[in-house]
Parts: sequence; C-alpha cells; structure tokens
Amino acid sequence: MRDIDGRGKPCPQPVLLTKKAADRGDERFRVIVDNEGSAQNVLRFVQNAGYSGALTVADGIWTVTASKVSGIGQPSPEPTPKPVTAAAPGGMRTLVIQGEYLGNGSVELGKRILAQLLSTLAVSERRPEYVVLMNGGAKLACVGSDALDSLRDLEAKGASVLVCGTCLNFFELNDKLQVGRPTNAYEALNLMLDGDTVFWG
Repeated sequence: MRDIDGRGKPCPQPVLLTKKAADRGDERFRVIVDNEGSAQNVLRFVQNAGYSGALTVADGIWTVTASKVSGIGQPSPEPTPKPVTAAAPGGMRTLVIQGEYLGNGSVELGKRILAQLLSTLAVSERRPEYVVLMNGGAKLACVGSDALDSLRDLEAKGASVLVCGTCLNFFELNDKLQVGRPTNAYEALNLMLDGDTVFWG
C-alpha cells in the first residue's frame, strides 16, 4: 500500500497529493498528516472520489486509509453539486466573506454592517448556495460570534457554510467552530471559479 506523507504541508497540498493518487487509479493508499483539519479534508475528498475512507489518530498523527469502492467510475474531485435551490434567479451561488467586518474606516461600524447584512440575507428570498468564510471571516462561525444565528439560519435554509481550515488553524479556533464545516483551498477555489461569486470584505 502506498503511503502519502502530507505532514508539514500547507493547505491544500495534502488534498492535491491525494487527488494525484486517485487520478493515477491507485486502489489503496494511506495519507498521513499532522493536523485534524487536513485529515478531515483528505477523508472528505477520498469519499467523494469513490473510495471508502477510514481515519485513525495516534501520537498527534492522523492517517486516512483509502480503498477503492468496486463499481465506482472515475474519481470526481468534488462532491456532486447540489441543485441550486437556495438562490433565486439572478442570485449568487457563492458568497465569500473575507473578514470580521466590512469596508474601511470604523471597525465597529464595519462589524455592525456585516451583522445587519447577514441577518437580512438569512431572511431574504435570494440566498447563496455556499457561504465561504476566510481569514478573519472564519471567526464568524466560532464561539462568541454575533453572526452565529444568521449563519445557522442560512444553513437551515439550504446554504452550506464552509470555513477555511487554514484560517481556523492560524487563529487556533479548531475547537471553537459552531457552524458549518472546515474547507480547504482546493474546494474553495473551485467554488469561486464556478462563477456567480460575491465577495464581502
């Protein structure tokens, strides 16, 4: 069985190394990483690519063991997109929030504006399919955030809340995440490249 060493490699390198093994047609392989965020991203990728995945952890090392599921066709790098039902015609597919506040000038005012926009978006008929939280925006989905209720409302109405795993690691917030799930640069980039993306920051 091939071992893929993703330890010490920044996002999205562990996922890209995993993708290379899947594209090569490897039937079984192990991916070794040194943090839970990378492990979850790799596990999610192999499961979406037609493999069964098992995750183990010992002594601060996470190992994802992937085995090809028989009868599955070519690996798919991303989950099958869900139907766009959250956004009305002319709406956005992906909303990327890049910080804890909007605009320049007063930080306090920027936080207030962002909170107002999110709460309004949660009750709007035009909602995104994905909300991607990056940099300081990752804090919006964590303990103590005033945006938690709005993000939960968006989730309940069909939006997927994706939080940058690298950002959670940087701010040491992995155990504080309350809404959504961690994502990686590979997944986030593909969503942005799909178009219909709006950036707040």
